[in-house]
Amino acid sequence: MSKTLLELKNVGKSFGSNQVLKDVNFSLDEGEILGLVGENGAGKSTLMNIIFGMELIHDTGGFTGEIIFDGKNIDFKNPIEALEAGIGMVHQEFSLIPGFTVAENITLNMEETQPSVVSKILGKKLETIDVEKNKKISEQSLNKLGMDLDVNELTSEMPVGHKQFIEIAREIRRKDVKMIILDEPTAVLTESEANMLIASIKRLQALGIAIIFISHRLREILEACDNVVILRDGAIVENRPAKGLDVNQVARWMVGEMGSETISEKDERKLSDDDIILDSKGLWVDMPGEAVYDATFKVRRGEIFGIAGLAGQGKLGIPNGILGTYPVGGKLVFNGEELKLGDTAKILDKKIAFVSEDRRGVGLLLNEEIFMNIAFNAMQVENKFTKKNHGNKIP
Repeated sequence: MSKTLLELKNVGKSFGSNQVLKDVNFSLDEGEILGLVGENGAGKSTLMNIIFGMELIHDTGGFTGEIIFDGKNIDFKNPIEALEAGIGMVHQEFSLIPGFTVAENITLNMEETQPSVVSKILGKKLETIDVEKNKKISEQSLNKLGMDLDVNELTSEMPVGHKQFIEIAREIRRKDVKMIILDEPTAVLTESEANMLIASIKRLQALGIAIIFISHRLREILEACDNVVILRDGAIVENRPAKGLDVNQVARWMVGEMGSETISEKDERKLSDDDIILDSKGLWVDMPGEAVYDATFKVRRGEIFGIAGLAGQGKLGIPNGILGTYPVGGKLVFNGEELKLGDTAKILDKKIAFVSEDRRGVGLLLNEEIFMNIAFNAMQVENKFTKKNHGNKIP
């Protein structure tokens, strides 16, 4: 019989007058995979921030209710306390250091060291990092996930899909990890990569590690999880085994009465083979980890054109090449006009938009307000409300 690892009793949280969580109750056993689903704003991330001891929670008055982890009442004041208790968390946004190798990111702040002449005199803090041992440890962590990555490679050179596995490998590198929270780990992954991640999660389950899996991809939730908890407007509306549930039913629970209508596929649209909006011939893109060598394809007006492939096979290189964010060559004809490759400003001026898979590194101005993030590209494209900064002259 499995032992209860985590139990939440009447947990609530308010930010000022806005109550975002109300009387949340559920439990998680050792080795169980629990799916937590809900619309944006349902309270999922806030709930995980409470469990993980994020400072934001205590800076805004803490929470109500009771949380029991591994038989002890917990109220972590910071994530370090959560990590020491055996809880790991992989956030929506990557927290890797681009200039570090895979091994250096996995073992960061947990490096194995070896004595040096100086440390033998002045103490353990002056020991040197045992590089080879840390590489071996990193390989072992990746092997637990079923991943074969080069631990010597710079993280900045790796595709987004591989970065997600590095994050998880870092968490299971920690000693005595008992539970891992995965906050939308498949959001930036293709379907094939997501399937690999689910297989990795199952491997962790076999090791006795409990998982809280947050995702908007309901098929993945039903495939990977033992039980499903559904949040709506900060309250649990359903808590039941995943077996036997279907995607439509879970979606209706998530959105309430608005989801009462049957979800059906749209009728297939008829597209003209003669109306080509984008014609690519021999496109090559020198994007590290996602190189493209010879992409030839056509996109019809009004068509949703899908590009699939495993991490590192070039699917991300194609859109980045079209926009000109990396060295690019070949021929692209858009709306009957050949594009000047590599000139991002002129590409944007042709009304071609780009939403990057890397929201944190490329897609957003993290220190700016929402309105600035929405308006900034348009200001640049329209050349309005901005001025050139020529900098200060050096005397």
